[in-house]
Amino acid sequence: MRLRPGLRVLWRRKGESQVGVDPRCAVVLENLTPGEQNVLDYLRHDPTEADLVRVGRTSGVPVARVRELVTLLERSGVLDPAPRTRPPGSAESPDEAYWSRLLPDGDGAGLMARRASATVAVVGLGQVGMRIATHLAEAGIGTILLEDDSAVRERDVGPYHPRDVGGRRRERSEAQLRSLFPQLRTDAPTGTRPDVVVAVSAGVADPVKLLPLLREDVVHLPVVAGDVDVAVGPLVVPGRSPCTRCLDLHRTDADPAWPALATQLRASPSPPVSSHLAQLGSAVAANQVLAQVDGRELVADGTSIEVGGLSPLPLVRPWTVHPACGCSGVGQEDIARPQPAPSRPGAAGASSTEREPSTEERELAAIGTS
Repeated sequence: MRLRPGLRVLWRRKGESQVGVDPRCAVVLENLTPGEQNVLDYLRHDPTEADLVRVGRTSGVPVARVRELVTLLERSGVLDPAPRTRPPGSAESPDEAYWSRLLPDGDGAGLMARRASATVAVVGLGQVGMRIATHLAEAGIGTILLEDDSAVRERDVGPYHPRDVGGRRRERSEAQLRSLFPQLRTDAPTGTRPDVVVAVSAGVADPVKLLPLLREDVVHLPVVAGDVDVAVGPLVVPGRSPCTRCLDLHRTDADPAWPALATQLRASPSPPVSSHLAQLGSAVAANQVLAQVDGRELVADGTSIEVGGLSPLPLVRPWTVHPACGCSGVGQEDIARPQPAPSRPGAAGASSTEREPSTEERELAAIGTS
């Protein structure tokens, strides 16, 4: 038997021991004899039950009491419910140990196996995107598809090496990640469908560029490096959560000039991202992707998380599907359609105020009704 990885047996005072520290995974045992505390201390050696019985015998603890303590620890959830034998020379990764400590079934190895079989695409490989890819590779994602044919710039140095400046971002990022993580795959058979696509952009996301992902029902995470912050999300699960066009429509409701501003932002050179914001934003984005791959519940479902340099805490902003978007098909029958303008008395051939929908709107509406 063994404790969950990372949990330690701590002596609180005479007759009282504690396993673990965080209240979410710790237990305190009281009214213990010195011998019983010795038995608990021996858990750090990953003993068998026979080992504990032997220690109990030398410490004056009856066999029945040793087994009672083991049962108590099992019920408290601090013993590893899924111990496994490792091949010689192999070691438990930090991520596997962490999730073995937290998951109810203790199966950190199973979670890491799911990550190893996952495919994630990262589009946009500047400071933020390259760091996201690095986080994901380090966390055990097996295949990372990288997309960005622009050149590495001096301001990208950090996640890139100075010698990478001038080279293609995709080529240099692939070479660097493969050198750091030899087991990583950076290509996949034609037609491979990523589990998640991370779309990194500067200033504002472009719903038109992300439209194919909606059409193909591909889960994607927009990440936007703005003037003073990095905004992550919301994670777009097609048909279920707000998309980037929903966000544009909400912003247009709040500011009718937003479409004009957004168009200019998409065509403008992007400002550099502070190195610490690139680190913060990329870590938040990687955490969202990993939660999706792992099958864990997203605390930030339907929200964007914005990290900036002016506040020590992120801003969590909730979003809803916009009724005029058509990306989810939810409530489409309830959308109020523009009606023809009433004719002026005596006016002949009065025209309707209803305009023709754009190609983008037709495609989004088709997705919502398919």
